[in-house]
Amino acid sequence: MNGIRRRINPMLLKSFGNVALFLLFSLTLLPMRAFSEADRLKIFPEQVAFDDIVHIPTGEKVQFLHLQSFLDCARVIYVGEIHANKASHLVQLKVLKSCYEKFGNTFTVGMEMFTRPYQPFLDQWVAGEIDEQKFLEETNWDKEWGYDYLLYKDIFDFVREKKIPLIALNAPKDIVRMVSKKGLKDLTEEEKKLLPEIDTSDYFHRVYLERAVREHVDHSAGLERYNVVQSLWEEYMAQTIATYLSSWEGNDKRILVFAGNGHIIYDFGIPKRVFRRNFLPYYTIYPAEFQENKPTSDQNLFLPEIPLEPADFVWVIPPLAMQEKRIYLGVQIQKTGDNKLIIETITPESPAQKAGFQTGDAILSIDGKMVKSVMELVHYLQTKKFGETCTVVIERSGNSISCVVTLFEIKHP
Repeated sequence: MNGIRRRINPMLLKSFGNVALFLLFSLTLLPMRAFSEADRLKIFPEQVAFDDIVHIPTGEKVQFLHLQSFLDCARVIYVGEIHANKASHLVQLKVLKSCYEKFGNTFTVGMEMFTRPYQPFLDQWVAGEIDEQKFLEETNWDKEWGYDYLLYKDIFDFVREKKIPLIALNAPKDIVRMVSKKGLKDLTEEEKKLLPEIDTSDYFHRVYLERAVREHVDHSAGLERYNVVQSLWEEYMAQTIATYLSSWEGNDKRILVFAGNGHIIYDFGIPKRVFRRNFLPYYTIYPAEFQENKPTSDQNLFLPEIPLEPADFVWVIPPLAMQEKRIYLGVQIQKTGDNKLIIETITPESPAQKAGFQTGDAILSIDGKMVKSVMELVHYLQTKKFGETCTVVIERSGNSISCVVTLFEIKHP
């Protein structure tokens, strides 16, 4: 679609103008439905290496400096991510640093990972008013987002170092729960006022979601609910971005958006919804896991049912399984009001289980170092190597017990 939209008025194509244009556009694309993923990959380079960047409309590999030149033309730059894949966050970090070099203090970073009520704490983090532990506690990172903070740490540290404004994009959890429970039709007028304009009618968006949830929910009611909630997330983030760019603070700035790949692929998630509101130019960068010169099976880059280009640029990254393994004890920890780190669950066949840890134990120290937060414990473990040991002191029933833990890779089923 991006190749076509550069030849036709982008305002009409991305907003789909009116019904007549949409029907004409759909008829034009109908023959492409017959093309398999293999057919659509023919424009893609036959050989790719990790960190290759492919310009999707042409299928040409480009250098990072060529990609940078595109960014000059955009008010919104979307960089996707595979949440648990460190390589995708390294892509985000590289684009972030490039934007700072090019644009200085005239750009802002928006992140899916935070909901709007946590904005004051993002401001405090950037201003240097709270430390990392306080930042994680106040934003309720472990429960609200849940992915390993170390995957994002370098991004947050750079934003703080350079004083780059950071914006929470996502919808508050109570609003998501309300819409998930009631849908859109049964909301009261007061409840509707809490929502942005929500469009759930995009055909290809629905096709994409249907494929994603086909094996997990009831085909009709479950899909409709998922479509509504997904659209709410994307419309809320789009509204946050559009509102910022039209504000006194952001009307002369660019915004760099970090969000999951599923929210930017094929443009119909956040990008189309922002464009519908402001018609500002943008580019999408999609980090995609590749293996043997092809996208892995869960990337959905060239679905035969969706005859659109998945992004402006695809950045080739290694699958998670090929990356360096992280060291974990194999426990889920909850910090209590009296600052104790209580073990809630233990992974079977993990270092913690082998060392004799039990649920309800409180972790006091590791190798003589007192630990007051989950992140302190996680940070320290990353200084160790597989096969090494550490000594963890736990508290159980009022008694201190010293446990020698052998660190090995946890085998997931």
